[in-house]
Amino acid sequence: MNCAICVLGLVSIGALASTVTAETEPVDTNAAQAWAAACVQGLITSGFDFLQTEKYDLWYNETSIMELAQSGTFIGPEEMTEYTNFVKAPFFDYYVSGDNWREKPIRLGQDECVMLLAGTNKMQVNAAMGNPVCVETTVGFKLHYTVADLDGSGFLIHRTNLFYSGIFIHELFANALNADGVRDYICDDVLMANCPEIVALNQLTSESCKERYDGLPDTNEGGYLDEFTTGCRILHSAFAETNAEHCPHLSFVPVADYKDRIKCQESYGITAEDLFSEDELAFIGDVAVNSGYDRLTKYKECEYERKGGKKDNKKTGKKYAKKEKAGKKTKKTNLF
Repeated sequence: MNCAICVLGLVSIGALASTVTAETEPVDTNAAQAWAAACVQGLITSGFDFLQTEKYDLWYNETSIMELAQSGTFIGPEEMTEYTNFVKAPFFDYYVSGDNWREKPIRLGQDECVMLLAGTNKMQVNAAMGNPVCVETTVGFKLHYTVADLDGSGFLIHRTNLFYSGIFIHELFANALNADGVRDYICDDVLMANCPEIVALNQLTSESCKERYDGLPDTNEGGYLDEFTTGCRILHSAFAETNAEHCPHLSFVPVADYKDRIKCQESYGITAEDLFSEDELAFIGDVAVNSGYDRLTKYKECEYERKGGKKDNKKTGKKYAKKEKAGKKTKKTNLF
């Protein structure tokens, strides 16, 4: 169970409902408190866990929307599942939900329930592909949902706004995953093996693909994964390996996908401020600070665990070392 839901389970539903209704001052206080309590109860009894994508059909429907400023909008359980499952890609040894989850009720009522949840996730990059690093980061998601009855039944999420620090995304994609192993996977294991039409359109060979990939800009400091960068192709390669409908997103030349969308060419420029209020972003920042992270970056490096159980912070990945030896410049930061 997601620790965010564990936190809600420890909160008095009545007290939370009273807090919300006191702030909104409804005409019918008793009814408003009852629906606020139903909103909280519905979230608890749903068992919602953001990383349990196999249950998305229970919590979302075909018109539900998920949006992350840096990567775009995803509609329906199937599309959401694919993108969320990026954390299960071969780039990572693991990606798990951590502790320190907190909740902030935004609006709890019969027409709509809006709850902001923020906490920590932990991940370790696969040393065979990228720079072997372990990172903890603050994650936030604002759920817009409804419940059908006062017992909290009929829980349905209509929209999820996601938050990751742009600085964190930049460090992950431009540095930790900036390695020959990742590039070779994209060119050989995905494009050459699963995307023949895109290979032909771009007139690619294994070597020319790697040369063109190396010539792409890295993910910028805003962490945008929806433009003409290596980061966008890293993101979509994990989906294209098993679903050829994502192959157009890896193309070096613009080409529309099965929904007539062109991705990984030009960013939509959505910002976190478009999805979260100043107060909501401050709340996420508070959670980061309480977790021991810097308020701005909202992440920190953790102890890397090598196979066999040994732990260190050394950059020991062979593929990463290969890139350094080849002389390609890789931007260094305090962590990576």
